[in-house]
Amino acid sequence: MAQAPLPAYGLDDILSARAKDALRSLELNARRAVEGALHGVHRSRRKGISTEFDHHKQYQPGDPLKHLDWKVSARHDRYFVKRYLEDTALTLHIVVDRSASMRRASGGATKFLQAARIAAGLVYLALRQGDSAGLALSDAGETVWVTPGSTQAHLVRVLQALAAREAGALDQLPVTLQQILDRARRKGLVALVSDLMFDPAPVQRALASLQAQGHEVLLFQLRDPAEEDFPFNRWVQFQDLEDPARRHRLDTIPLKRLYREEYAALQREWREWARKYNVHLVSSRTDEPVETVLTSYIRRRVEPRGS
Repeated sequence: MAQAPLPAYGLDDILSARAKDALRSLELNARRAVEGALHGVHRSRRKGISTEFDHHKQYQPGDPLKHLDWKVSARHDRYFVKRYLEDTALTLHIVVDRSASMRRASGGATKFLQAARIAAGLVYLALRQGDSAGLALSDAGETVWVTPGSTQAHLVRVLQALAAREAGALDQLPVTLQQILDRARRKGLVALVSDLMFDPAPVQRALASLQAQGHEVLLFQLRDPAEEDFPFNRWVQFQDLEDPARRHRLDTIPLKRLYREEYAALQREWREWARKYNVHLVSSRTDEPVETVLTSYIRRRVEPRGS
């Protein structure tokens, strides 16, 4: 019988005791600020379920017209709808990009390891609040699913899935996001953790479909220091992580300016898309502690939406 492959990481690599301590503190601070790190203890944001007003959201096609707030829309010269609270637990769907580009590791941790840490932190916060969380590890080779759960044993299952192996296949995020749209029986929060370094259009369409169906969308973007800074000043051989046979030896001095312009344009496109669709985009480098990244997320949740 063939021996099972060893996990790529230990469970402590994914969610360390230090991170748990930091997240417990973060959870307490978040409860004071926004009644919980995600949507609040046993509360999720859903459209028009109860009569308790929660916040305004910029109107998107598919939003019920009966929830338009004409006074607020007139003040801002844009259409806004009212959102309401439902007294029920939140379902958090986390999608982690496991394509080969996530193996980049100039910041110490690979982008995938940092993504796994962020996903584990989100699951840990959700379970401590009594909410449920599920996981999808997306790549073209094999998308791994962990169905939503809310127990401490479920946290272990999530950590084991995240630790099982490193990234290393082609991208399949649009398919995975569509499967969540088909599978999810109730509306919740969909958090995508990725470097977002691919053709944005198919993924943006899938995310917009999820939002149109009532899910809230959250983006965690991971930036590798070398990919962002492009600190090369000589001839360098580059290898395509998703197609290792493709190698190019290039003079990086004339390439630097063009690369940085293209990289900045991609970042700008994602920021503009997130702003247009009223989506939280938390962008961070892989050399930042996960608790710092999640603190940034909590602060974004405190900010008024649509302002």
